[in-house]
Amino acid sequence: MRTPLNAHLALLSCLLMAGCDPLVNVEGAYFPSWLVSGLVGVVGSVIIHVILLKIGLEKHLILKPLTYLALFILLTFLTWMVLYAA
Repeated sequence: MRTPLNAHLALLSCLLMAGCDPLVNVEGAYFPSWLVSGLVGVVGSVIIHVILLKIGLEKHLILKPLTYLALFILLTFLTWMVLYAA
């Protein structure tokens, strides 16, 4: 029986993501830094969404889900680079 390529890729990605992840101490509990970066990305995207609604530019966006997804990814990676990149 042959193992599908997706299973091999999933295993490889889990092994590669498991190492060297900085931890953030919040009130005695340790959280992975990607979780903090993702939370900043979500909150930042919501804040920018509200700002765009208030100034009236949100109605001019063509692909709103794709735009907000890209904004989330941008803010998440930017947070990661600013706070955790050496």
